[in-house]
Amino acid sequence: MHIFKLTLLSGLAVLTSASALAQVDSNTSAGGETRYVTDLIFTPIRTGPGGDYRIINKGLPSGTELTYYGTTEDGVWAEVETRGGTRGYLRAQYLQTDIPRANQLNVLEAELATSRDRASTLQQNLDEAMEQLASSDSTMSSTATELAETRAELDEIKRISGNALQLDQLTKELTGKLEDASARNDLLALENARLEDRVASNQRLEGVLSLIAGIVIALLIPRLTVKRRRNDGWR
Repeated sequence: MHIFKLTLLSGLAVLTSASALAQVDSNTSAGGETRYVTDLIFTPIRTGPGGDYRIINKGLPSGTELTYYGTTEDGVWAEVETRGGTRGYLRAQYLQTDIPRANQLNVLEAELATSRDRASTLQQNLDEAMEQLASSDSTMSSTATELAETRAELDEIKRISGNALQLDQLTKELTGKLEDASARNDLLALENARLEDRVASNQRLEGVLSLIAGIVIALLIPRLTVKRRRNDGWR
């Protein structure tokens, strides 16, 4: 008798399962929707839409994401599939379309962790940027000092160049004056040589004249003496 009851119950379960499978909501799309196991519960997945069917997943924790394929006509059981590929039925009351608070909290915590990491990265980048800025300021200060020194050297070079130009101009002027003086000196030397030649010529002329005068005097004195003697005799 007990065996008969078990057989009868099994047959009723099979008939119920077949009827339930035929009554799956026709409005559900073939691709399925995303649903979540509600908060604060562990719900099993069974092979069929009934408590008599075999459990193929002992308990899904709250917030588990499932693919939803539809609900039986009585709205008690829902056909779902896990991400691991386990497909079966669980009570529809344990499903919801909104993301559970725990998942939302986890998402917010993950976003917060990401934001903290991002903030840490940004702070690190900011510190590096500040260091680079400080280094750049130091480099700019050093560059400004070198520029000032270069300008001072350039001014000194300009001053020296200006003095050099003035010295070159003065040298040219002095060279020109020296050349003029040398030319005048050459003219004076030539004129002096001419004067010396003229003096020498004059001296030679004077010598000749003196010689001629001496000869004339030498010739005239005897005659004058004879004439004077004659004159004295006539007296």
